[in-house]
Amino acid sequence: MLIVKKIAENSSVIILGNIVERVLGLFITIALARYFGQTGFGKLSFLAIFFFYLASIDNQWIRPILVREMSRDECNAGRIIGNGLVIKALISVAAIIFFWITIGVIKPTPDIVILAIFTSWSLFLNSLTSSYEIVFQVSLKMKYFIGLNLFIRILNLMLVYLIIFFKQNLFNFYILSLIPGLVFLGLLRHYSVRITKPSFKFDALLWRRIFRESWPLGLTAVFIFIYHRIDQTLLLYFKGPEDLGLYAAGLRLVETLNIIPLAFMISMLPLLSSCFNKSEVDFKNKYRLSFRYLLVFIIPLAMGISLFPGQIIRLFYGGQFSASAVSLAILIWSEVFVFMGVVNNAILISSNKQIIDPLFTGLSALVSIGLNLFLIPRYSLLGAAIAAVISCATGPVIGYFIPLTRDYSKCMFQSSLKPLFASLIAILPFYYFKFNLWFLIMASPLIYIFTLYLTGGINRQDLKRVKLVFSNA
Repeated sequence: MLIVKKIAENSSVIILGNIVERVLGLFITIALARYFGQTGFGKLSFLAIFFFYLASIDNQWIRPILVREMSRDECNAGRIIGNGLVIKALISVAAIIFFWITIGVIKPTPDIVILAIFTSWSLFLNSLTSSYEIVFQVSLKMKYFIGLNLFIRILNLMLVYLIIFFKQNLFNFYILSLIPGLVFLGLLRHYSVRITKPSFKFDALLWRRIFRESWPLGLTAVFIFIYHRIDQTLLLYFKGPEDLGLYAAGLRLVETLNIIPLAFMISMLPLLSSCFNKSEVDFKNKYRLSFRYLLVFIIPLAMGISLFPGQIIRLFYGGQFSASAVSLAILIWSEVFVFMGVVNNAILISSNKQIIDPLFTGLSALVSIGLNLFLIPRYSLLGAAIAAVISCATGPVIGYFIPLTRDYSKCMFQSSLKPLFASLIAILPFYYFKFNLWFLIMASPLIYIFTLYLTGGINRQDLKRVKLVFSNA
């Protein structure tokens, strides 16, 4: 019960902290979109693609293996994190090279090329920052990292409003945005060494083990980047920054929700890794609960957003981005499969099956490339949204036909049935009330929870777990 309490405390801190961080990030996104307009926001969104690429590599490739190794060998944590820092720095250099190759292929306007120089430095800083985050993750002391991260987010928000107040351009914004990144890196290094001091002694065996076991995850990271960001790259290439800005506005709202599965699995990955060899029953119970809880959250939310996309876009971005509404209504359903995929990825890593992960993500990437090349020239951002949902759904569907992962895929879809049924019941009254948004906000959660409880989608034990999380928040 002690470890459950610790996991609950760590998860609740991560979720709460990331919610605040994403709220601040959303304010930044909205302010930038309103100030720079569709075209300027499109340029920002193109450059942000490569921050996503580096984050994908970090979250999917080296970090999970480092977390697993440090969880299993706490005595040598300093050596592991020290070598990990060097590895991640080299990977960030490779990511920057890829970034400039893409710039050369796309041939964007000269102002984007100039901004890309400062983006390169930011990419390198982000890679080093995420390395020190691992120390806090493994020790289940993420509250310290979250606190520092929120402080930097506030600095970023102040920076944005200073840019707007003094009517500065994108160039000045990118120059000044390097300052919070440097401050964050310095603070993280200062506090992380109090927990685990990195040892930079080269360990060839560790490097060999990390790359031997993580190369499937590296391929997965590349494929994830393709099927999550090829749409934006092709939108810029075929349609220009204005259409990209419209599409990115809805996408940013949708991807804000990613904090929920990522935060939850940050705490669950060490636990799944440690119990895999101890108890198969316990391992299965934990990943089943992960699927069930995350799908109970995302499915009704997707249903609600798809009913009122126009009102949501106007609320956040104003009338100039109203054309984003249709793509938002479609894009939100891709998140259901993203939630599934995050849990599935953690299962594969903790059970030493990460070698098959590139199969799922690779097929998803191929589907994404094909659909986007066909749909974007014809339907612009609407086509990109349709391609996003289908490509995200590809992995979970394929997993059902592979014996090693069939149980995981069955669990995914079985866990979605009761939340989907309860969501449909919850929206029925809106036909009578003519889709009133405020009725949705007030009455829908009560109808949904009551229906879910009646169908066995949640039980008293679940309510006790929720109470434990909030008691430690």
